[in-house]
Amino acid sequence: MKNLKYLIIITLIPLMGFAQFFSKEKLTNNEDFEVKAQELEPFNDSIKRTKVHWDLAIGTFIPTKNANLIGVKPTFGGSVGLIHKQMTYDLTFDVRFTNTKMEYQLADGTMTNHYLGGYVGIDILRDIWTHNKNQILLLGGIGLDMFEIVPGEYRDPTFLETLLFGDDRVTIEESTNIFSSNINIGLMYRFYYNRKNYFGIRYKYNIVNYNSRKILTDVTGNFHSITLSFGGGILD
Repeated sequence: MKNLKYLIIITLIPLMGFAQFFSKEKLTNNEDFEVKAQELEPFNDSIKRTKVHWDLAIGTFIPTKNANLIGVKPTFGGSVGLIHKQMTYDLTFDVRFTNTKMEYQLADGTMTNHYLGGYVGIDILRDIWTHNKNQILLLGGIGLDMFEIVPGEYRDPTFLETLLFGDDRVTIEESTNIFSSNINIGLMYRFYYNRKNYFGIRYKYNIVNYNSRKILTDVTGNFHSITLSFGGGILD
């Protein structure tokens, strides 16, 4: 019986030591977690405290349907604006260039492949998910989209001009640009590598209408845009 007691005591001693070691290890892990959490809290707060915001981007323009004759284009652009809590308000611009994939016909019958495009508008983004250094934002925007063509003659009389002078007597004009509204929606991902700066990727679906009296070719279609960006801000 005495030997049994000694055996139980000898068995419990290492178990007690293991339990003490485990409790210390768990406490250390919890302390490490709390320290990391404390480090991330000011980092996440700094994202939401950023007031003045800027962004530079390069990417691609991918038209759909009949507008596909324009072809995939490289883009360069940027934005500047404000970040307030979960919202970002940006004035955005971009430029697209290189000739079209296929020729299109102007109102005077001339065939050309000239193209220079651009966009300027207001984009609004809302933070829908933030974790550590990662952020996903829902975005929407509206602005003016431009499609530059080779100068060509066209007739675009108003109702009053047609009524007073007749369609044949309306002065023939020349134009180099087609303008369209641009309504866009999409998502953006940002990775903050420090408290002010980030790398991002942005996808937008852009609704436009390039059809005009200035060209005879049907260019019905919208376009996708994907951009990689580098941006940041100034903390308040």
